[in-house]
Amino acid sequence: MSFKRYPVKILKPLEEYLRAQREELVHQLEELEASDPYNQPDRANENEVGEDSYESNEHDQVVALKNQIVTSLKQLDETLERIEKGRYGFCQKCGKMINTDRLAVNPVASLCIECERQAAKAK
Repeated sequence: MSFKRYPVKILKPLEEYLRAQREELVHQLEELEASDPYNQPDRANENEVGEDSYESNEHDQVVALKNQIVTSLKQLDETLERIEKGRYGFCQKCGKMINTDRLAVNPVASLCIECERQAAKAK
């Protein structure tokens, strides 16, 4: 499949933006890890009645947020890889150009709207 590359003047600012987003997500992930009550060194010594349930709920929230961030990081990494390989903006399934309005709203989109609909129907 032959891809026509987007101009560097378009991709460079986008790449910088995505890398900044990635850094922010990594920072958020580190903060979540530090805030997880299960990671507190004195956790076992300080628990009072009812605190285990609270910690469990807090931990579950941290895990859910971490999973969302990890998914976003994966999407960002895949997008940055497509930029490096000159495949950014092209559907990974059919190879057609992804609508630029779609990319403006969701810069990590890897499928055109038609292929995205087909994938959603298949689920």
